[in-house]
Amino acid sequence: MVKAFGDFEFDDRRKDLKVGGNSVRLTGQALDLLCLLLQRPGELLTREEIHRTLWPSTNVDFEHSLDVVVSRLRTVLDDRNPNPRYIQTLPRKGYRFIEPVLVRPDQQASSLVSRWTRRVVIYVAVAILAAIAAILFARTRYDKFVPSQRRAPVAAHNR
Repeated sequence: MVKAFGDFEFDDRRKDLKVGGNSVRLTGQALDLLCLLLQRPGELLTREEIHRTLWPSTNVDFEHSLDVVVSRLRTVLDDRNPNPRYIQTLPRKGYRFIEPVLVRPDQQASSLVSRWTRRVVIYVAVAILAAIAAILFARTRYDKFVPSQRRAPVAAHNR
């Protein structure tokens, strides 16, 4: 799926962020955080939930690491002003993605399904035509080799 917000598009399958059709370099936990935020736009993601998702089994200084990742993501999204457009901070609670997100199917996946469907329809049509031709062929051969069981006209026996 492609998720569009503001001037950006994010392809879930490819993990690719684009602005104006050009890819934007975003890797690691900043990419993972964006995925998490875009899965639930408008909802509060608590710091604990982000910790469990991004750093499930590490003993890093989580508070500082999360602040760095959010800062990196805001820099990429050009969302560093006092009135954020994309990521809202709820102090000591967590973060919320506040920009409306439009979700649309991936065009390449849609065309792949369309091509696959078209091929199946063609194969089914060819199979049906082949079956009809086989039945007609068998019918003509049957009539040629199996004599008809029509009754001969009955002659008058009483004369």
